Amino acid sequence: MAQVPTIPPAGAADRPRWSVVIPAYNCADFLARALPEVLDQLGDRDDAEIVVVDDASNDHPERVVDALGEGRVRLVRGERNLGAIATFNRCVTEAKGDLVHLLHGDDEVLPGFYRAMEEAMEDPAAVAAVCRAQDIDAGGTTLYTTRSYREGTGVWADALPTFAVSNRVRTPGIVVRRRAYEEVGGYRLDLPHAADWEMWTRLAAHGPIVFVDEVLARYRRHDGSHTSELVRTGANVRERVEAIGTVCAHVPAERRAATVRRALAYSVYFAGSTALRRARAGDWSAAGHQAREAARCGALIPRAVELTG
Repeated sequence: MAQVPTIPPAGAADRPRWSVVIPAYNCADFLARALPEVLDQLGDRDDAEIVVVDDASNDHPERVVDALGEGRVRLVRGERNLGAIATFNRCVTEAKGDLVHLLHGDDEVLPGFYRAMEEAMEDPAAVAAVCRAQDIDAGGTTLYTTRSYREGTGVWADALPTFAVSNRVRTPGIVVRRRAYEEVGGYRLDLPHAADWEMWTRLAAHGPIVFVDEVLARYRRHDGSHTSELVRTGANVRERVEAIGTVCAHVPAERRAATVRRALAYSVYFAGSTALRRARAGDWSAAGHQAREAARCGALIPRAVELTG
């Protein structure tokens, strides 16, 4: 098994309540849309830090920080491009706060996000809080809103089996206690397109996840994103299948094979639905790749035990 990166302790001295850490790579225009709302909610708080971690962009995110940061935003500049997952680990390491929010540079939060998530994390036993989110396009138009997984805010009782089957978390909609990152480790570098899914499942196996039944974050889908590139080739589904065994290893052994079968079945549905959407949009190449991956996932279901390791 690949080694899980270690997250060093942040130390207790002058520890802020919040760390909003924004990984950014060639998304300066979107970063300019995200920063004002973060500052509006946390800019006046002495117990919050806001950090932009630039992965060696060439579109000058420092200009956005200088223009909009109000002296409250710290920029950490990468000398070379590390890639998304290594940058996430760098973000968590940079964070000093009790509550860590990794807000990708092309995503956004809605008014009330930090208040609601802080209230959800009042119980120190909670390792993370997840809210509902909107999927938006490049221009900010809402495409989809994630559903409620429980009525009202409270502990997500079946978070672990739910996460193990599919990634139900939009990355701007989760806040993680830094202590939990220190205890479970960082994002796995051997899962370049599924590291977040594995992380959420690992956290759910570690302690309580609180579900916040409010729409408070916005996840941007656009053609320039890494995810869109993966969809065009079917690599998103292939990586998902490769990760299923690792993700489901966090489920109790007696439920592992059944969970793998459910995860594969969901992969068939996911890839098939994506194929239909891409076909309706006239993207026949992507539709074909997704349809082929759906068929491949279906063929793997009888072999689910082999994927449990």
